[in-house]
Amino acid sequence: MNSLLRPATLSCLLILAGCQAMLPKSGSPVQVQVYSQEQQQQANAAADELFNEYYQFALEQSPVLRSQLGISGQFDWDDISPEAREQQVAFYQDLRSRLHAIDEEALSADHQASYRTLLSDLEFSLLMVPFEQHRYAFSQMGGWHTLVVDVLINNHPISSVPEAHDYISRMKTIPALFKRWSENIRAAEEDGIIPPAFVYPAVESSMEAIIKGIPFDNGPDVSPLWADFNSKLDQLDLYPSSRKLLERKARSALLQDVLPAYRNMLALVREQKQRAPQHQAALNLSDGLRYYQLLLTHYTNSQFDADRIHQLGLTEVTRIQQEIIALMPALGYQPADGSNNQQQLRDFFQWMEERSYRFPDDQQGRDEFIGYQKNKVRQMAERLPYFFTRLPVSPIVVKAVEDYRQSNAPIAFYESPSMDGTRPGIYYVNPARMNDLPRYRLAALAFHEALPGHHMQIALTQENEQLPDFRRNLSYSAFSEGWALYAEKLAAEMGAYESAEEEYGRLVMELWRAMRLVLDTGLHAKGWSREQAINFRLENTPFSRADSEAAVNRYLVMPGQATSYKMGELRILSIRQQVKDILGSRFDLAAFHSALLSQGALPLDVLQEWMIRWAKQQKNKQPKATTAAMNNASDVTDKPTDKE
Repeated sequence: MNSLLRPATLSCLLILAGCQAMLPKSGSPVQVQVYSQEQQQQANAAADELFNEYYQFALEQSPVLRSQLGISGQFDWDDISPEAREQQVAFYQDLRSRLHAIDEEALSADHQASYRTLLSDLEFSLLMVPFEQHRYAFSQMGGWHTLVVDVLINNHPISSVPEAHDYISRMKTIPALFKRWSENIRAAEEDGIIPPAFVYPAVESSMEAIIKGIPFDNGPDVSPLWADFNSKLDQLDLYPSSRKLLERKARSALLQDVLPAYRNMLALVREQKQRAPQHQAALNLSDGLRYYQLLLTHYTNSQFDADRIHQLGLTEVTRIQQEIIALMPALGYQPADGSNNQQQLRDFFQWMEERSYRFPDDQQGRDEFIGYQKNKVRQMAERLPYFFTRLPVSPIVVKAVEDYRQSNAPIAFYESPSMDGTRPGIYYVNPARMNDLPRYRLAALAFHEALPGHHMQIALTQENEQLPDFRRNLSYSAFSEGWALYAEKLAAEMGAYESAEEEYGRLVMELWRAMRLVLDTGLHAKGWSREQAINFRLENTPFSRADSEAAVNRYLVMPGQATSYKMGELRILSIRQQVKDILGSRFDLAAFHSALLSQGALPLDVLQEWMIRWAKQQKNKQPKATTAAMNNASDVTDKPTDKE
């Protein structure tokens, strides 16, 4: 998901000295401040004002964000100039100071959660200011060259003639955006920041696909923007003369504005490619290890350093591999006598890959690939009421990735619905990558990206009008990706895996995420080469070399992000156990899930405190004397029951 604001989870590093000074001296009595109702109301009102100010500033600064949220009438692009960034930093510094002026202890529990979340977000953004250029301006994962097309196609509706003119106006302003973007790219290079060499072929290919086809050439294909504009005009009841006028203006914008802008960017990319390093990790950048540790703290919502995360990854890899070995008999595999575990695994991985079904590379195969995923999402939707007390209103649709971005897109990903409910959540599946994974792994993938994973969490958050607006659109990777990985495991509890092969697929997907803890830290903190990381993955997973190269390339251009999945999942499992310990036989899995998702994406320490408080409240609501029926009741994790 593209997060609305730049999320963060860091302790109060900037005010640590002040926090230490406020700690009571050993042996001193702790003074408990008692606040009047008026003081609490004033503190809550002051906090609400800052929460709203933060959200409104984000909307004002980003036309792209407004489009993604479904706010109509936006036909410009974000200001990505250094001056705009300076304005943002100044605003964050001022807002942070005003937040500190509020007495946190006077806030309600709900306001405290929002207060700590916003403070965390601001502090991460400010800590990252010295490393602004360290973030690559483009990569094989995308950049402004794909984002503008994605926004126009997926976030810019045309339900009227004025909106058609807005679409055309937006295309005409792409050259100005790309000019500023190119200046930023050159400024980063002056600071020694250039993406690694493997990035460039994918970026070139993507740009070329966007300006290929009618009206840029004589076909036979149609360019993605031209196809989108005309398909949207088809939905309007226009006079032929009105339509021709709009088509003429759109064609002119594509040929006179969009085409030169992309050609100029292609020239810059091809020029810079000649100077790109073959290998580059965080530690190769200026003050790179400090930069990487900030990212780890942010993406894992923890204070774990790279060594500790690396070791945890090795432990998790071993544990999951043991579970795979235990599943081998159910899959019909008999390991060779006298072989050790690693040899057993390598032989088994090869055996499974050779016998695994992959979809035929033709139209029928592509239809089957998409249909399989639709069926998995539909089946999961039927199970949800037994494991959640609240379900999202926004629908989820399964859609093939558009042709123009198939070469750079992963096999599957999710895009959130619009805030106004006019655009559903979209589970994108990529026919061009459908054979990257055998079919037995696709069930876990659907449960991760759609239900009960990303769509369940994100749609419920956006629909929750009890939350401040900024929290309805804020993403914390450790929470959102941790939840989605947890959802894969939850699907097993829900009985959603229909065969031993699909259960094996789930374990392989979990192994994939555990492996990320090892590889990400190995590359960015321990000096691993790209080839070393690829070989480690090949030796310990069933993934192909091509898939392993793509995975390692992703970790190299997105330092730290890959660690959020497993670290977040482990923390959510820990919180679940803590809540279960508090509630005992009264633990209700459906109620737990809905409570966990009721607050949106929170920093995990804030989430943990919230859930413990919730569990204690639930326990206090229960009658003190339990009945025989309650004593004998089955745990909901063993048997689903109807919920309110």
